[in-house]
Amino acid sequence: MQVELRDIRKYFGRVKANDGISLVLKPGKIYALVGENGAGKSTLMKILSGYQPPTSGEILLDGQPVRFHSPADALAKGVGMLYQDPLDMPPFRVIDNYLLGRSNSVRLNYKEARNELEGLSKRYGFEIDVHATIDSLSMGERQQLELVRLLAGGAQVLILDEPTTGISAEQKEILFESMRKMTREEGKTVILVSHKLGEVQE
Repeated sequence: MQVELRDIRKYFGRVKANDGISLVLKPGKIYALVGENGAGKSTLMKILSGYQPPTSGEILLDGQPVRFHSPADALAKGVGMLYQDPLDMPPFRVIDNYLLGRSNSVRLNYKEARNELEGLSKRYGFEIDVHATIDSLSMGERQQLELVRLLAGGAQVLILDEPTTGISAEQKEILFESMRKMTREEGKTVILVSHKLGEVQE
């Protein structure tokens, strides 16, 4: 899926967080959005992921203009974002968090969800205990769960906001390898938001 941002502007009163940004992102590639803290990176990606609307400008997916009203709306159209703080509920189990927002049914299909979660985890080299509680997981494992949730939700464009903060070197390597798999083998678009140039070059 090709993503195009046209003349995106986001103003908070007199503060110009984004001021006329245009980008074209092609499928099957890893892009890096680099800059210092406060440069407007996360704001731009929150606009692309439906977290907040632009003041003005346009988003196009495969040449078609779209307008997102929420992150769920963006994910339904193929764009998902992994935030610095994973969107999970620590008191609940992994499997319960995986199912959050996935079904409107009164009865949840845990067997199907477990098979799906385990299958996706294996594909990307993640090791997630479906019966563990969220508060027993490391930050890297919580990120992995959120990534799997986004992929299961149909994400073709994945935005990773400072994903290496607070994770181990081993988990970073697993994350980077999963990014390569998503782009090279599956044609997804990955946007890495970072201020760490060494990781961007890697």
